[in-house]
Amino acid sequence: MSPLAIETENIKFQVSGDVVAKMRRFWREHDFTMGIDLLDAQHMWLIALIFHLEELLKAPARDQKQVDGVLKECVKYAQTHFRAEEILFAAAKYPEEAAHEKQHSNFVANIQNLAARSEENAANLGKFLQNWLVQHIKKEDIAYCNFLRQAGFDANGYFQTVVASGSEFVLSDQQLELHAAITQNNEIVPGVSDVVLAEIRRLWRSYSIRLYVPMIDMQHLWLIKMVVELEVALKEGYEKRAHLLGEMLPEVKRYVHEHFSAEEAMMESLGFETRAGHKKQHAAFVKTIEEHNTDYGTGTRSAATLLVKDLKEWLLSHILIEDAKFAKLCREKNAGALQISKQLITEKKVQFKKAQILLYQYVTGNAAR
Repeated sequence: MSPLAIETENIKFQVSGDVVAKMRRFWREHDFTMGIDLLDAQHMWLIALIFHLEELLKAPARDQKQVDGVLKECVKYAQTHFRAEEILFAAAKYPEEAAHEKQHSNFVANIQNLAARSEENAANLGKFLQNWLVQHIKKEDIAYCNFLRQAGFDANGYFQTVVASGSEFVLSDQQLELHAAITQNNEIVPGVSDVVLAEIRRLWRSYSIRLYVPMIDMQHLWLIKMVVELEVALKEGYEKRAHLLGEMLPEVKRYVHEHFSAEEAMMESLGFETRAGHKKQHAAFVKTIEEHNTDYGTGTRSAATLLVKDLKEWLLSHILIEDAKFAKLCREKNAGALQISKQLITEKKVQFKKAQILLYQYVTGNAAR
């Protein structure tokens, strides 16, 4: 890609395609995506400043004027970004607002002190900024994101209203271009946005869904993907929600048939003692999906909401409890489980799209970055 031009009152430099690729890897490796577009774009801006600062500090002949310019831009960034977060906290009534704002004040004080003596503190500047970025976003920012999610507070909708009314938080063309370069190019999983990927990985890790039976884990991950995409669609208008539901219901039905058939074949082959009861649960869930399909066909407006509810309940009850019992047997009889998995795939009773394989590799940490 062509270089991105970055220019403000304090700085002027270009970000090469190679550096954008490094930024993208850094962003994804650390799971920085919060799903709040304005704040994600602001965090990306800080990453661009950090990467440029590191280049300046590595140069044989350091340009102190440029270093000082980056630090001034960091202070400006912090003040704008922190104000955006703080009005969000107030609007959402975030209970940890005071503690979070204290960290903001400490950061501004530290960066101003470092900037005042930038020549002698040069070696610590990049490290301080990067440590702050990783530690603060991964712990403190994710904490308030979880609060907003549980409270049902629409942060994107809130900021859209704030920006529309005219505010300092309007993103510049350069910030929008940088955001697009990091989030939209070279998708890890084709057709799956970074926001959806981040939520899939959050659910996977938060609820310890991995059973360590690759074929079954790969199928479960695809179910999580469908649940997350439907949840995202619930925030859209009815027409868009209904359209996505119409596209997804056949895929859910196909998933249920293929996944249950594969599990039941493995249970039979490995001699799972309670397989009869497990199969009854499968049959009951198939009936539930058929009912949702009927609701959609008759135009029931709540069809998507009810489908998401039932899929999540299945995910967090059946998979975490019932499937975990079977997974224990699979691990004990690992050779047999692998053999029947290969047989099902060879006979095309189980088929994986490339996107499913990429999703599994990404979420379990086996992806080539």
